[in-house]
Amino acid sequence: MIKGQCHCGNIKLQLPQLTENATTCNCSICARYGAIWGYFTRTEVKVAVGESGFSAYSHGDKMINFNHCKKCGCLTHYTSTDPSADSRLAVNYRMFPSTVIQQINIRHFDGADSWQYLD
Repeated sequence: MIKGQCHCGNIKLQLPQLTENATTCNCSICARYGAIWGYFTRTEVKVAVGESGFSAYSHGDKMINFNHCKKCGCLTHYTSTDPSADSRLAVNYRMFPSTVIQQINIRHFDGADSWQYLD
């Protein structure tokens, strides 16, 4: 298991393995967040939320909930608003040790314009 957490430790993430690739995106929100996304299904990732809880933010077409720790503010993951068990959950790899991020190929996605990978 690969473990990560927000700055204060209120939200903990456990992954079964790393993804081969991760994504950065330049859409209006991802560019501000600076996240590095790794994509999983909801059943693959264990998310443990402490007593401080989390808050969810969605915008635009409301297809994604961006989840932040209520205590330290870190963006830990996002979830699809599709309620099916196999719907996407993206973890922010920045919540994991830098040695984890160094093992992953990072792809750049043009979410601001073409909706295509730039590499």
